[in-house]
Amino acid sequence: MNVWIRGIALAMLATATVLWVSGCGGGTPSGKGPSGKDDHKGGGHGKDSAKKDDHKEHGSKDLKPATTFKEGVAQLEELHKKLHHQIEDNDLKHVPDTAKDIQKVANKTKELAQKDVAEDKLADAGRLCNEVAGYYEPMDKAADDGKKAETEAIHKKMGEAIAKLKGLSK
Repeated sequence: MNVWIRGIALAMLATATVLWVSGCGGGTPSGKGPSGKDDHKGGGHGKDSAKKDDHKEHGSKDLKPATTFKEGVAQLEELHKKLHHQIEDNDLKHVPDTAKDIQKVANKTKELAQKDVAEDKLADAGRLCNEVAGYYEPMDKAADDGKKAETEAIHKKMGEAIAKLKGLSK
């Protein structure tokens, strides 16, 4: 009986480790994203959302997917610049679309890291991609609420994470 319990516990630990390393554990090792909220709970723009939301699904339809990690990081930088101009021009209504594109590119870049990033840097690349992707919801909320200063603060944190990703892409 004791051997069975150890075997099950070991299998559960291995599964949890694989999920955490692959990013299913959320934006940080605690399972919480940059906003401090659980990444896997409702509260987004889905039908289960308590938020009354009358606008369309965010993101660009013509976003070209990256094919390498380096290309993904370059796309993140370009979208981050676009986001900067939108915030600077107080064009907060377009911020959620750009932030959603950043989330999509960050998730794709994380996938590309599996083949393009050295194994000793892979965990950092995955964590940073999760961090960048995790900024979508708080940025969306801040922009929807018209909070420019809060949107700028999230944008700055996002830029720091993207700069670290750029360092890993060299």
